[in-house]
Amino acid sequence: MKPAADFYAIFDPARVGELTADGRSLVMMALGNKDLASRYEVSNDLLDRGCPLGGPGADGATVLHVLFGQVKHDVAADALLARRLIERGADVNALDDARRLPFLEVLAMKYTDEDLAPIYDLWFEQPDPDFTTESIHGLSPVKAAAKLPFRAAILARMQHHLASRP
Repeated sequence: MKPAADFYAIFDPARVGELTADGRSLVMMALGNKDLASRYEVSNDLLDRGCPLGGPGADGATVLHVLFGQVKHDVAADALLARRLIERGADVNALDDARRLPFLEVLAMKYTDEDLAPIYDLWFEQPDPDFTTESIHGLSPVKAAAKLPFRAAILARMQHHLASRP
């Protein structure tokens, strides 16, 4: 959570693979950094060094929940980092403790569907993205998008995907 310079001043590369007592990794913590430049620099560097993704953190949040659950974003950098996380084993269909899919975090981002297209495209590249599992509050990605008039494009895309499944 520190600025990158402060992190590197105390970082011991020999400990990159260690997890906290609750199973979180350094990359999980770096993804929660409020400073955008530090978030991307440290997270990508840790992945380059082989840092494990670790288990879910607080409330069952996975690395994708944490990345997309932040307030500030660089959508292009998020898409690239998410791709790396997925390639390393992050599950786009993982549920947190409230049964929320990471895509709900994407839909809540304060950007247009057009802005979020690189992230949407990444989701649709996955073998079987889940858009219908409901959280404990009864909200699935499809239902969330249907409630938001500015999510019409992604709603149509999810509905088309669901209709074309065998």
